[in-house]
Amino acid sequence: MTTSVAQSNKPADSGQIVDVDKTLRQMLAEIRELRIAVERSTLTQTRFQMLVERLRIQQTQVDVLSRRLDDLRTQGAELRAAKPQMEQQIKDAEDLLDQNPDSNRRLDLESRIKSMKNALAGFGPEEERIRAREAALETELQTAQVKLTELNNQLDALLNDMKAP
Repeated sequence: MTTSVAQSNKPADSGQIVDVDKTLRQMLAEIRELRIAVERSTLTQTRFQMLVERLRIQQTQVDVLSRRLDDLRTQGAELRAAKPQMEQQIKDAEDLLDQNPDSNRRLDLESRIKSMKNALAGFGPEEERIRAREAALETELQTAQVKLTELNNQLDALLNDMKAP
């Protein structure tokens, strides 16, 4: 009877060892898959954080450039609006000069007219400088906006990847 028990236990022990070995292999494979999933998740999270930070920085740059361009456009508009006013002031001073016989007053008016004409002559180069700077800022802003759009697209793609199973 001892022999039959030993024989019946031997196949049972061998089957249990195979089952334990199979279970251990399955657990090991699952642990490896979990490790890979955690690594991917960590990498994705890091990429996500980096993209969000780059996006924030780029948005700030776009905002700064937009404000500078708006300020420059305002300066240009103010300069263009001041030019006719200056021309009218010169004309009024010249009319007053023609009507004023007092030599001291005439000298004062002539000095004022000369000063206003010099200021008016500076309007052209200043307008040109503003236009050139405006064109450069527009180009810089467009480049920054393209980069911002690219970062948004990268972020969208990453979010879509995160949604995928």
